[in-house]
Amino acid sequence: MSEINIKEILEVEGEVRKFVGVSPEGFVLVHEKTLEDLKDFEIWKDWKNGLTSIEKMNKLNFQDT
Repeated sequence: MSEINIKEILEVEGEVRKFVGVSPEGFVLVHEKTLEDLKDFEIWKDWKNGLTSIEKMNKLNFQDT
């Protein structure tokens, strides 16, 4: 049986890991700041063109809180 390294999980997945299994299948919980960020045209354009993702923005916003 392999060990579970909680510190490594938190470093890689951060606070987002807390919400795994909370939202229904096919849905993503989005940090309120992430929604605000998407109002910025440049950020929205990057997201639309696949240069960033909701998951990446969520991770950054959870780190800031």
